[in-house]
Amino acid sequence: MPRRDLSQDPSSHALGELDYILREAATEAPQPTVPVDEAMYGTRTLSHATTRNVTRVLFISKNTALLNPTQQTLDGFINVADLFDEVHILVLRTGIPPRQPVLRPKTNVWIYTVAAEYWWQLPKAGREMLDKELMFATGFRPDLIVARDPVESGLIALRASAAYSRPAQLHITTANYSEDGQPISWLQRLVAWYTIPRFLSVRVTRKKTWAKVSSAVTTTDFSMLPRLNPYESIETSSRAVDLHQLYPQYIFSMLFVGQLEVGSTVLEVIDAASGMLHNTSVCLIIIGDGPLLADCKRKASALGIEKQIIYLASNVDIVGYLKAAHVLFVTDVDEFSEDIVLQASYAGIPMLLSATETRADLFTHLESAYLCEPHQIALLAEGLEKLMNNVSLRQHIAEQALKEVKSLFHQDPRLYQRRYRESIESALFAGEVEAIESETSSS
Repeated sequence: MPRRDLSQDPSSHALGELDYILREAATEAPQPTVPVDEAMYGTRTLSHATTRNVTRVLFISKNTALLNPTQQTLDGFINVADLFDEVHILVLRTGIPPRQPVLRPKTNVWIYTVAAEYWWQLPKAGREMLDKELMFATGFRPDLIVARDPVESGLIALRASAAYSRPAQLHITTANYSEDGQPISWLQRLVAWYTIPRFLSVRVTRKKTWAKVSSAVTTTDFSMLPRLNPYESIETSSRAVDLHQLYPQYIFSMLFVGQLEVGSTVLEVIDAASGMLHNTSVCLIIIGDGPLLADCKRKASALGIEKQIIYLASNVDIVGYLKAAHVLFVTDVDEFSEDIVLQASYAGIPMLLSATETRADLFTHLESAYLCEPHQIALLAEGLEKLMNNVSLRQHIAEQALKEVKSLFHQDPRLYQRRYRESIESALFAGEVEAIESETSSS
């Protein structure tokens, strides 16, 4: 039987290898950043080289999209590999355990997948994974723990923070506490109410979430995460399409932009606009591709408004039409439509919106947009009539929408990336601030 040298701690050897890898990775050439104009039409992930001090961060999340081998992003723009020098991501999910629970998609990123049959089993399984993979002879590897939801991730983060003496930050990305926006059970809500007051650093992504949880937050390190809007250049763009030259027979144009697939609300828009489309000087421009195009044409023919609807493929200059049309319908609620909302805000076109949590957080009804609940055709038609007959209202709504977006979003990608990193790293000092304030109040 071969002898083993028990005088050496194997975790010390593993720690040495990890430090060597990171030192080697630090010598790699810096990646170029992506300018705003290019980001509008190319990849949404930013890259930025830095020479700051080493920060090792553990993210705990139920977002399985982080398992993507090409990029791991929290906000859709920034790759976490470019935010911090060393990133560990603990992904929680229910179901069958993976064959390879530990992945290393980049030189400075490690992903650990934890699976359990039920959600309440995930905190224990997560703690076991952290003990197994991130405990070395010198202690717990990450400097900072970030929980991306206040339920399962929050429980793990609080217990790990106490066990390993590391600061923890909580991110609440939706008003119902789940990272993906899906409803949660009453028991999960109880867990959230338990964890939120116990974090010394809390970040939210929306104003409504802030209003909902502010009474439960006990720390002073409570703020909104920065947000990026890469469409600032649209405001000064001269790309407006000359609709009068293209369609001289129409003096008022409505616009719908979307994917004409199953689930699209384009037929509801036709219904809502049908009353106005009986006026031969009014048109509806539909930009999009998909199987519902044939249904749109049949519906328009049945309503006797087929000559008032213009169909364009999705490869046209959408921004040009946003800057030229008079009113925009955004009644779909998918990710594509949320991008259209941001572009339209900079294009200066008043919007008729189906309300979502994101849109209700950005806009005020009849102040910066016309908002109504999804699938309310009568309310859409009512809003359209208000906007058509009131030029000053259309102008006011467009101006206020631009102000709202500018006040809530960063326009400079580099500044945004720095602010995002600083907002997370500030949790490293949250405990010190709390202690100072406690001493001050007691004296």
